[in-house]
Amino acid sequence: MAIRHSRFRHRQIESYMNSKPEIGAADMQSTVLEAEGASAAGNQRLSTNNAFYFDQNVDHFGANSSTFKQRFYINGNEYTQDGPIYLFNSGETPASPSYLVAGEPYTLARETGGMVVIMEHRYYGVSYPVSDMSGPNMKYLTLENTLEDIAYFINSARGFINQSTGISISPKSKWIVVGGSYSANIAVWMRMLYPNLVFAAYASSAPLLASTDFYQYDQVVGRALPCAPQISQAIETLDAILDYGNRGLIDSWKRAFGLGALQNDSDFAGALTDQMAGTVQYYVPPPQGSSDVDTVSSLCSWFGHTNNNPLQNMADMTAAYIRNNGIDPVTAYSSGSGATNYNIYQDGRSWFYQVCTQFGYWQTAPPAPLQRLRSKYVTASWQSAPCRQFFGNDVTGIPDVAWFNRKYRGLLPNVTRVVFVNGLLDPWSQLSVSVDTDVSKRVINEGDNVVITMHRASHVADFYLSSSRTDFGINLARKDILSAIKKFLAQA
Repeated sequence: MAIRHSRFRHRQIESYMNSKPEIGAADMQSTVLEAEGASAAGNQRLSTNNAFYFDQNVDHFGANSSTFKQRFYINGNEYTQDGPIYLFNSGETPASPSYLVAGEPYTLARETGGMVVIMEHRYYGVSYPVSDMSGPNMKYLTLENTLEDIAYFINSARGFINQSTGISISPKSKWIVVGGSYSANIAVWMRMLYPNLVFAAYASSAPLLASTDFYQYDQVVGRALPCAPQISQAIETLDAILDYGNRGLIDSWKRAFGLGALQNDSDFAGALTDQMAGTVQYYVPPPQGSSDVDTVSSLCSWFGHTNNNPLQNMADMTAAYIRNNGIDPVTAYSSGSGATNYNIYQDGRSWFYQVCTQFGYWQTAPPAPLQRLRSKYVTASWQSAPCRQFFGNDVTGIPDVAWFNRKYRGLLPNVTRVVFVNGLLDPWSQLSVSVDTDVSKRVINEGDNVVITMHRASHVADFYLSSSRTDFGINLARKDILSAIKKFLAQA
């Protein structure tokens, strides 16, 4: 549910990428659907740990008529007659049953007598329609197939959910698609393209605008980091060293950063953005009165060492980050790392294919005179070049985002009954709908949609953080989200 910010490099929150999910042979025998563990059919209260599998079409638009097993989870314990169904496609992460009992989708279901259904995205988790991840086998991973997956699921759900759980879905129940980050895009596009199936949508931090030159990302990072001027100085010095081309000097700085194993200078320059971007994108202020570390203050504390120049401070900070997180620089940051590993269950490889072919999202250095927090060597061409290595020469890595944005309407989707939520500290908000810097404009009604801004929050904070956090406005956002959903349901 969290968009990767440096192709599919090392992220602590993505440790699942290197582990193969377990799915037993017995799970694959049913031609319709089956549950892991005891059957839930007929039970008054359904276990939220059960995973179910639905027969999904491999290709909704081509000649391949085969099917694959698509995983989903369901919590109908809050469901009342005619209540809404909150469908969460998990996007670029495996489906997790944790959202059945926590987070904003569950809160909405509890407050409105609804049901939560979590549906795994094709090519993620265990929902793979292919036996390996070579270039030709990736062709069924398209946004169009993904959206049609959801439509097919909704059209078929009443029968197989009743069969597997004993829950009878009322024909009057409204489907509300919800999501965070890329899955929020899916929620919006489902509402736009399938309005007869999807009654409403809730989109947290949805980067709807595809881009191959996303320099605005760093502009938000810079506003969030008090030490941004020092970081910019460090980057300017580094670029001057790379421009000069003294191999001994460059290699000595690579070693100082803990990145001596990287041969490509652009890979070295690109690796330096990982810590800063992650700190801001996933920033949550510590609770008031707690002893928790403020991650922004902690990062900037490295630049308080006035005996060093900014580049040395940045090298010390990065080397500690690499060391403390056990990062292998070659595996994490080398452009071609893993290109010929076609083994299945590599979710990061799936996401890389999607950005190579449809979304771009290449984060680049901004043009002068804007402040730069990443090297000028971090270009769209450098980021996209490995696409051919991974998936073949037909995948250039420079998708036609102009065409894509015309098709899916960019920042002006033709929708009604959508709740858009963004955090002002979220770098991805620059590709989303109507973030307003005016603190007095927390909630804006735009036609039949509602736009909510969290002025001290970052990426998808409203979607996943505990409801006990009430100290930086997230409680107000959640009240506004619930109010908007109830208003929509009242129109039914």
